Amino acid sequence: MTVRVQLPPLLRNMMGGERWLEADGNSVAAVLSDLGRKHPPLALHFFDEQGAVRHNIVCIHDGTLVRAHEAGVHQLHAGDELILTNALAGG
Repeated sequence: MTVRVQLPPLLRNMMGGERWLEADGNSVAAVLSDLGRKHPPLALHFFDEQGAVRHNIVCIHDGTLVRAHEAGVHQLHAGDELILTNALAGG
């Protein structure tokens, strides 16, 4: 099942300016894994040394904010769009 993934500006530079990529998967984590397989430099940004989705990865799917700890269980459907962003920290 294919979904469209919008990259944040930082990752667009890595992908030659591409704003949208297509990936297969039925969960956010599966889509990120597919993108990492297709584009290995992205995997370094998506996954930590243990293979878990990095805590600073945040997605927006159908108006819902999806955090890293939810990536494995948040379901996607064919034709969905996923917007990737980075969590902001500070204080």
